[in-house]
This record gives sequence, C-alpha cells and structure tokens, in this order.
Amino acid sequence: MKIVVLIAGGRTGSDFFQSLLDGHPEISQFPGIFRFDDFWEKTKKENKLENIAKILIDNYKHFFDSKKNLIERHHMLGKDKNDFFSIDENLYKKCFINLMKNKDLNKKNLLIGLNLAYSQASNEDHNKKKIILLHLHRISRMKILEDLEFEIIYTIRDPLAAYTSAINHWYKFRNEKHISPRAYFFHMDRFFNGLKDSLNFQKKTHVIQLEKLHTENVRVMKAFCTTFDISYNETMSKSTYHGKVWWGDKLSGKDLNGVNPNFQNKIDESLFFKKDIECLETYLKTFLLKYNYPFRSKGLKLFFMKYLPFKAELKIWRNAITSFNIKDIISILIYWYKRVNLMNKKIHDKVNFPNSIEKKIIN
Repeated sequence: MKIVVLIAGGRTGSDFFQSLLDGHPEISQFPGIFRFDDFWEKTKKENKLENIAKILIDNYKHFFDSKKNLIERHHMLGKDKNDFFSIDENLYKKCFINLMKNKDLNKKNLLIGLNLAYSQASNEDHNKKKIILLHLHRISRMKILEDLEFEIIYTIRDPLAAYTSAINHWYKFRNEKHISPRAYFFHMDRFFNGLKDSLNFQKKTHVIQLEKLHTENVRVMKAFCTTFDISYNETMSKSTYHGKVWWGDKLSGKDLNGVNPNFQNKIDESLFFKKDIECLETYLKTFLLKYNYPFRSKGLKLFFMKYLPFKAELKIWRNAITSFNIKDIISILIYWYKRVNLMNKKIHDKVNFPNSIEKKIIN
C-alpha cells in the first residue's frame, strides 16, 4: 500500500484535485483534509480500537455527515446543490476494528486502517485499494511522517493568481480585521518556500499545476496514474465527493463547475502596486521560468523597493492600527522584516524544482 501526501501551495486547487480522485477503485481517502499529526498525538497512547475510531468520528463529524461541512460546501452537493452524503458511524467502527485486529498500532498501520475502513464503510472494495491519499494540506504537518515511506503531490499555481485568491478570499471568508501580519507572511512564505520546504523532506515530490489540471485534465490525470501505477478512470475528469457533484468551497465565492478546459487565472491588479509585481517576479524568477508562468513586468530595477510595504501589507497594517490590535501592531515590524528577507535572488539557486507531472507522459 503506497502513501501519497497531498500538499497545497496556497489556493492552488488541492481540494479540487482530491475531488477528481473521488470514487477511484484503487484510491482510499477521506473527503477532505485529515490532520494526521494531531490525530496521532491524540491516539498514540490509546490501545483500544473502538476508542481510536470514536476519536476519529468525534473530531471529523463532517466526514460522516457532510451537512456539517459548510466551509467546503459539502452540504450542497449534486446537480441541484441540495444533496449530501452520510456514513454510518457504527459501521465505520466495525470495519476499523476488523481491519486492525491483530495488527500493531504503529503510524503506518493506523493511517492505512483508518482510510480503508472509511472506504469499506462507503461501500467500496477496500481490497482493490493501492494508494492511501492523505490530504495534509500544510507542509508543517508532514514532520510526523518522516519515518514512513511516502511520496508527495504538491499543487501550484501562477503566484500572482494564488496571491489574488489568498488575499481576496481571506477577506470574504473572514472579517478583514482578522487578517494579521502573521497570516499575510504565512501566504508569502508559502509562495517562496513552500515547494522548496517540501523538497527538503527528501521524499519523491510530484508537482501538479492547477491551470493544467483544467486545460490538460486527461493528460495530467493519466500522468498521475502512470506515476503511481494505477489505472486511469473516466471519473477522474469529474469533480465529486462520494459521487456527488462538488461546486467548490465557500472561499471561492461562486459555483465552480468541475473541469474547465478554458480556465484562465484572474489577477486582481487593485491588490498590487506596480513595484509589488516587479518584486514578486524578480525574486520568483526561477520558479516562474520552470513552470512557464507569465511575466507581467520587466523586473525590479531598484532593489531597495523591496523594503517598501506592499499594497496589501499597508491595508493590513492600517486595520491593525485602527482596530487597536496591540498584538498585530507589535508584529508588523517582525513580519515586514521576514517578508523582506524572502526577497533574495539566490533563494532558489540550489533548488532542483521537479517537472510538472504531465511531462512524465511521452507524446
């Protein structure tokens, strides 16, 4: 059984990619992010299988009753957006106990058992499964898996589009006063260091570009299947959860109707000063060239411009000050300094970025 960890580069379609794997007879997965690191800490001293299953159910109610998953909008699945899915909790417990009986409660066995039990309780043939797809989402959560064998799928997108989506959707999903300097830096750091940090785990890493997941869907999904030695399935061009059409998460702000062959990134120019784009493209040049992303500027001519606040930063700082959020006010200088340090032309000098997964297919 192969473990594949899914990591998002920041509004890069990791949930969308996972939805394309839904129902594949050889893939076992939970319908969304599973924070296995947190789960392991809660259960590593527990030796009763029934209790372990109960902890999973109690912490991930939305896996068993999708009406509870409002953020991912699993409460409005299906063609008419009024459907949902449910999994019998008692059946899941029974499946898990049967699968784990007489097995050591180590990380690998637990991860596999939890997923296969879910597949079995979902009326899938768990004996056909070859892959456990673990959607961790964040790189920081991979540390718990360091002693296991696994491969990584890392989703990326044009950085300016990812930046636009991250900032705008954060404002829509949360009240803008809650966007802290720390949260802003988190996104910036992921753009610059996300894939590099993933490669530092020295696990085989495969890159999937959101744009090509739409415009070259069959090619990308066939490449995924070839890479992991599973069969291609026509369901891999449909965005579903438990076989029901998925319309995108709440942060999208609109209904996304699956694979879009005419997909185009949207850049909100109102979020940027001209020099912001110049900075990003100058210091992300190696990444942009590797994945054939467009340049919208001629680059930064005056290096000191990177020290000036970005347009989005100014708004965040202003909100922190006018709301008298002392914690955020104090952190402004700290995270500005960290952001500036990202702007280093040598940041990717020694990074061997992997090819996009679809390049594994020979024409």
